Amino acid sequence: MSGSWFLMSGAAVVMLLLTPLVIRLRITSWTVGWLAILLGSISVMALLGLTARLTDTDGRPTLVDDLDS
Repeated sequence: MSGSWFLMSGAAVVMLLLTPLVIRLRITSWTVGWLAILLGSISVMALLGLTARLTDTDGRPTLVDDLDS
């Protein structure tokens, strides 16, 4: 998971760096599409980070472990 996280973060950073150039082009439909993809990728990364944090069970008993004991 950490390798794909690095690639997604790199793609979002590249898009953030190129966003001023895209806005200066003043092609409205292209700019709106670019910003939609950028915001979508950032929100997906945030949701993936949140689910990874919430489902981290290192050292904590899981429901299955509780039923066995």
